[in-house]
Amino acid sequence: ILKLEHTTGIPGSSVSVPLILSNFETVAGLQFSISGYAFEGASVEWFESTNDCFSASYNELDEEVIGIIFSLEGCVYPPSDYHHIDNIIFYIDENANIGSEIPLWFNYTLVSDSSGNEISSHGEGSHITLGMQGDVNFDGEINILDIVTVVNFAIYSDEPTDSEFWASDINYDGMINILDIVQLINIV
Repeated sequence: ILKLEHTTGIPGSSVSVPLILSNFETVAGLQFSISGYAFEGASVEWFESTNDCFSASYNELDEEVIGIIFSLEGCVYPPSDYHHIDNIIFYIDENANIGSEIPLWFNYTLVSDSSGNEISSHGEGSHITLGMQGDVNFDGEINILDIVTVVNFAIYSDEPTDSEFWASDINYDGMINILDIVQLINIV
């Protein structure tokens, strides 16, 4: 199983999405394609193998990324429930909407054993959430500045943008009030 982990990002920045391998047989190499991200304002910047014995390469073609991971030295991934094999670095367009999700889904997976035989495989996609509940000023941290902003929204001193409303409505009840403030204080 190839699995992409869920991550959060901020428009105008890069985000690293871990690629996990869970295997019952020895794996010598793999190839896959991922799509969905290009329609939501993301592009691939880099593939980063987490094991020095393996090389990772990629190409973007027709709004999908094709990735390949292999070892010139003959290294293998032994059977394990969890191998963090790669980080796929995406750049998030600065015009992407806070509160939206960028889908990441596998179109295909191809996995090889050490003899070059195909091993049955599949991929489990994920997504990148833009912004984070509670980070109302979108600086990448949840702190007292966010609490002050939410208080001002709750007492109608300031009017939130759609993105600020999404980040402030911690309990998803469609309102910004003391319930959100208390939950945000507990996060901080």
